[in-house]
Amino acid sequence: MSYVVNSSPLTLALSVALFFSINLPSGLCAQSNSKQSNAVSQSKTVARKLTPEQERGLRLLKTAVAESSGSQPDMHSFVLWQASHAYATLDPKQADKVSRDAFTATLAIEDRSANDRCAAPGSAGDIKSWIQQRVLSEMVHKDHLHEVEVLLPQATPSVRNEVTTELVRYYESKKDLMHAENLLALLAASGRYPFGAAADLVTKLGPEHSADRMSIFNQALNNFEHNASQSSLGDNDIGSFIERTWKDVPPGLVLEAITKVLEEAKEGGLQSHYSMSSARGSVVFDSDYSVRLFQLLPILEELDKDKAEELLREHTEVAEQLKTYPRGMESVNSENTSYSYGGTGDVAAKQQNSFQMRERIEDILKKADTDPDGALARALALPIHGTSESYSPRSDALLGIAEKSATKNASVSKSALDEFSTIQDQLTPREMIGIDKLPELYLKIGDLDGARKAVDVLVKAAGKVYEKDTDTNDPNRAFKGAWPSTNLWRDAIKQAATISPSLPEEVISGLPDADIVAFEKVALASTLVGGSAVDSRMFVADCRKNRVWGFSRK
Repeated sequence: MSYVVNSSPLTLALSVALFFSINLPSGLCAQSNSKQSNAVSQSKTVARKLTPEQERGLRLLKTAVAESSGSQPDMHSFVLWQASHAYATLDPKQADKVSRDAFTATLAIEDRSANDRCAAPGSAGDIKSWIQQRVLSEMVHKDHLHEVEVLLPQATPSVRNEVTTELVRYYESKKDLMHAENLLALLAASGRYPFGAAADLVTKLGPEHSADRMSIFNQALNNFEHNASQSSLGDNDIGSFIERTWKDVPPGLVLEAITKVLEEAKEGGLQSHYSMSSARGSVVFDSDYSVRLFQLLPILEELDKDKAEELLREHTEVAEQLKTYPRGMESVNSENTSYSYGGTGDVAAKQQNSFQMRERIEDILKKADTDPDGALARALALPIHGTSESYSPRSDALLGIAEKSATKNASVSKSALDEFSTIQDQLTPREMIGIDKLPELYLKIGDLDGARKAVDVLVKAAGKVYEKDTDTNDPNRAFKGAWPSTNLWRDAIKQAATISPSLPEEVISGLPDADIVAFEKVALASTLVGGSAVDSRMFVADCRKNRVWGFSRK
């Protein structure tokens, strides 16, 4: 099989478009269009009776979308994207239309500078790519491949890369491995090569496709060699690719790959803290090279025992770890594996302390089922503030106990909530993000008055966070829809809707920012109409002069 690899963004876009027009499986687009036609036909023939609450939600939704048309392109695009999820349950046809409109609206968003540390490709700072990727990914999952074909060439380079990876996985899932392989070839020179998708493809190709397996393996290795300086350790990198595919290609090729990966890690000379922990155990290393040895030596022992033994003699700390975990990372990996990766010195110590604190909290919550009073006592012994400044250990533990005990032991749950109320004013703006479920917890124990007060707590907390987001000396430069304050207000409004019909709009009416008002109206409308929970797809981001952090919403 031959490949045409294009490295420039424009050429890549045209190649993807051309590939789609020539290579889509016959009948696939027709099938997709047929599905859409059936959906349209059904929407015309089946008139759903809306509840008064849903009708109110739809009115609010239309108002918010109309009002956003006068906003900046990024705000308008985001509101449309939110609205598409609100429409999803009641009017799928309208949801798809609004989703396409959101993509089109992103084209008017000005591109951020490549050197802008607040606008990493695909992050909430790069809201143009952020929305485009989600719109196109949803189209892939809905089998709307013709629309993807039309829109993908207009997307940003990072989105074309990510969505092409999605398409590789799509065709893998459909067992159309040749199309997946052709698409993967388009990413051969990408700085963000999808090693995980490539490994999936190699393992799915049967022995009769040995040449294709070798071709993909070489493609992945070549990409690593050309982009090694940009690579980082992770669960979908060149190391994990070799772990998963080494039995499917000739040993000589695997040995070449292991040698190159180890040489790169050694030459890089990075001293960095790396820890990996699961129910099976935990390991800690202080350099990239040690991590790579732990990962790849078990394979090397199978293919070149003399070389493996030589390396083990030279690196006794790795050898000791492999005595406990003879299959390396495979021995430690499980469903709930935790990773920590970062610098050395104080940074590493803080990461390790934070990791250990998380383990303490998890242990307390596990014991809350059998010994809730004891768990509560241990939670009260935790510090209010953690070393990482990203969460409050005591707050997390108290709210976790309140949630676990709500249905089994309401008195313990109430005690945990009461104890939380004594520290809530001491939480930092960043720690406040973790209290988003507070009203819900009061409702679970049947305390309606407590739930109302908890909404007020969230609203006031969001106000404090907003002051931090709008600090004139060092404002949050992330996209406003991803601000911590915006998300916390969204949580307050969503939960207020379960307490009183009028309470959410009371909250919205008191918001200090017109753009955030538009976001929150759509979020409320989505709750009222029963649309899909858009905030489960949201990202919280904070970008300042000397600090950038963020996380995906659960």
